[in-house]
Amino acid sequence: MAMKMKIKKGFSLLELTLVLGVGTMVAFMKFQDMKNEQESIMASAVGQQMKQIGEAVNGYINIRYDKLSTLSNAAGTGTDPGPRTCSGSVCEITYQTLINEGLLPSTYTGTNANKSSYKILLKRDGTSPNFVINGLITTSTAWIEGGKTRYDLLGNAMQTAGIDSGMTKTTSIASGYSGQWTETSANFNNITSTGQLAFRVGYNSALYSVYLRRDGTLPMTGDLNLDGHNINNVDALNATGNITTTGDLQARNIKATGKIDAGGNISAGNWVYAKNGYGNNIGLGGDAVGDDFEIKISGQKQIDVLSDDYTSIVFAVNGKIELRNPQSGAVGVNINYDGSINTIGTIKASGNIESSQNVKGATLESTGRATVGEFVQLNGQAEVGKECQSNGLQGRTADGQILSCVNGVWNFSGEQPGTIKMWGTSNAPVGWLELNGQAFDKSKNPTLATLYPSGVVPDIRGQFVRAWDHGAGVDSESNRAILSSQSDAIRNITGSLFFGLDGDISISSLPSNLQSGATYYDTSVINRDFGNNLTLTNNTETNRWISQKLDASRQVPTAAENRPKNVVLMYIIKKG
Repeated sequence: MAMKMKIKKGFSLLELTLVLGVGTMVAFMKFQDMKNEQESIMASAVGQQMKQIGEAVNGYINIRYDKLSTLSNAAGTGTDPGPRTCSGSVCEITYQTLINEGLLPSTYTGTNANKSSYKILLKRDGTSPNFVINGLITTSTAWIEGGKTRYDLLGNAMQTAGIDSGMTKTTSIASGYSGQWTETSANFNNITSTGQLAFRVGYNSALYSVYLRRDGTLPMTGDLNLDGHNINNVDALNATGNITTTGDLQARNIKATGKIDAGGNISAGNWVYAKNGYGNNIGLGGDAVGDDFEIKISGQKQIDVLSDDYTSIVFAVNGKIELRNPQSGAVGVNINYDGSINTIGTIKASGNIESSQNVKGATLESTGRATVGEFVQLNGQAEVGKECQSNGLQGRTADGQILSCVNGVWNFSGEQPGTIKMWGTSNAPVGWLELNGQAFDKSKNPTLATLYPSGVVPDIRGQFVRAWDHGAGVDSESNRAILSSQSDAIRNITGSLFFGLDGDISISSLPSNLQSGATYYDTSVINRDFGNNLTLTNNTETNRWISQKLDASRQVPTAAENRPKNVVLMYIIKKG
């Protein structure tokens, strides 16, 4: 019988070799894709880091132009922390300078994703006073891998960094994005090798266009906010809109082709002139001859005071109207309110003198009652204890406390600061402090500060107050000082008890006169043998004893402290 052979099928060596080869190629290609993607991410990060430090440097140029234009080294203080080193026409700063100025975060390391640091040079160009500052930032090391300069990655970084970025393709020239700018090592010695990433900053850079250019070549695109600072040395100020200010407008001459509207006063240091429809002038002012004001009219013209509706006009003055010859000084007519005003200066009236404004004089005297509808402002300041002229005068201290002249001496009106008294509510009134050991403002309470230099008032909460002995000999501790404290105590209670018990005895057989008032028998120890440890006149083994105790609560109210009947009040002290 013939046997059939089974042929087993599998991979041939050739097939296996082909499969492994294809797999290796695919893996290699995938690795290359991952490597390229990683490099692209790193290049983008390098570009973003360069742009960040470039923006910070432009900000630094803006805030430190005064120091850079004068090529001044950093002061190393809080107002100019630095570091900044200047030599020739060039100043060098570091990333730490930008951190110290708050232009970079404190976590900034100064090293990019390619592990390269930066070199920052700022160069002064132009002539005084119109200096401009330009600068160049470069990486300290070139981007070289495997002996080859990675221009591809530098280009990727530049795309992220923007128009002010560039690279070095020679050891002496840095070229900008799309060839838009170039810088040489003759101007910036941080150009040292090929393959460096560069970034232009300052006046000629694109990013610096957000700042106001000093030569006027960049028009404003928004409002100019000077944050309360001045604009000095302006030649001509031309505007098509309004000039609005909350302060004063000062100028040598102000010429208006239209009208001038004022919501407040118009003040002039010399004459104010106006014209009528015929070209005649009227002037209000005066000269240095005579202590007066003058109204001058050009030509022989009259002054008309007219109302727009031809009704009566009230011409009111707060003093005497006197018509006189300005040359001779002769008085012609005194115009008074009703004929009762003395023309030599005294105003006499049988009715009220009313004013909606101030009444001011050297002395204000009333023969009757003085009434005010609001507050009385005392500006006269005096010191407690100093001499005063007339009893009854009122004044105040520098911090506003009312003083009165009493017996020729200034003294406080009402309670003097430091006065202690009792108060019947849980809150101290205004101007007073509770005596609870609290601190007070010594600058606002000078009298209290003198009494209590520590700036803390006494704490007498829960204490009974005792009058100072002061040599009377009533207090057993007669040498005590003011505000000293004393513990509670009672007078000593003394006495003696003695009796013996012979044999067994019951409580009913004890004499009643041995148990009265605050004393009583402790029945729990009746008939207990005390032994021979106590020497008695008749000492035998059958002797017995009993305890007699003293308890004041059997007769009077007791507590954990000694006290009289009392009412709770708060002790307070006057501020000042």
